[in-house]
Amino acid sequence: MGPVYSSTEKQAFSEKFRTRLEEGKDLPVMPDIANKLLLLRNNPGADVVDLVGLVEKDPVISSQLLSFARMSIYGYGSRIKTLNDAIQLVLGYEKALHQAIGLSIGRSLKMDLNGPLGLRAFWAYSLRSAILTQALAKQMASDERPNEGVCYLAGLVQDIGFLLLGQLYPDVFSRLNKMVVRYDSNRVRELEYHFIGLSHDMVGSALLKKWNLPEEIVIAVREHNFPDYDGKHSIYAKLVSLANQVLELVSEHEDISTLENVYSRLGLDKNAIQTSLESVKAIDADMDQMVEELVA
Repeated sequence: MGPVYSSTEKQAFSEKFRTRLEEGKDLPVMPDIANKLLLLRNNPGADVVDLVGLVEKDPVISSQLLSFARMSIYGYGSRIKTLNDAIQLVLGYEKALHQAIGLSIGRSLKMDLNGPLGLRAFWAYSLRSAILTQALAKQMASDERPNEGVCYLAGLVQDIGFLLLGQLYPDVFSRLNKMVVRYDSNRVRELEYHFIGLSHDMVGSALLKKWNLPEEIVIAVREHNFPDYDGKHSIYAKLVSLANQVLELVSEHEDISTLENVYSRLGLDKNAIQTSLESVKAIDADMDQMVEELVA
């Protein structure tokens, strides 16, 4: 297994990238609409009217929220005519706000469309993980349930480090993408360290911290590959981690009961996991269409 770089080159690359992240040097600027959405999130007096007025200025985000609200699982279909309908009748203010933040952030970074780490795969996986993470949160006891909108956003941006690598270092990303095809795609994090000396969770959390995303999101992105993490805001990291493990088992046609020691820590059982999973399966075709709209 040959590295993208020699050991010396790998160390030099990782040190350069770490310094770039720490200093914020030449990093992409956070989208203006994302900044405004975060200000809205921090404004206790903001309401649906404010959110609609802001999101309507971005046709892609508007279209995505409308598409989501029109999914067959909700039963409204074409009766959802406006953003106000989508938010008031289906999504709710919190979920719509966090969806919009995630979409605005994700769309601001560009990379190759194809491959296991490409943009199409990023959105396909991130959307499903976000929906499942939120669905799992809904199954938790009300006195322990975290913010469902934050859960959705954490699942949606967990792999944003790949997007940053793809934008800043497209040649390196392209070679890493090919390595994941060549070797085991379930060992992505191990391959990252082997080839470039960095991981997407570290890169992504550093970027989101620079962009002043909520602390619980930064931590969830940093720790989502560590289900045993028990520090601050660990509930979000654990839920994203569980969602990812469930999706992986399902893709391999394996029994989700093997995760009992993981989901039981969250007060969940197999029925709760299965119910959550069905909510994702029910809109699988809809999500594929949303992915194509996002990468167009």
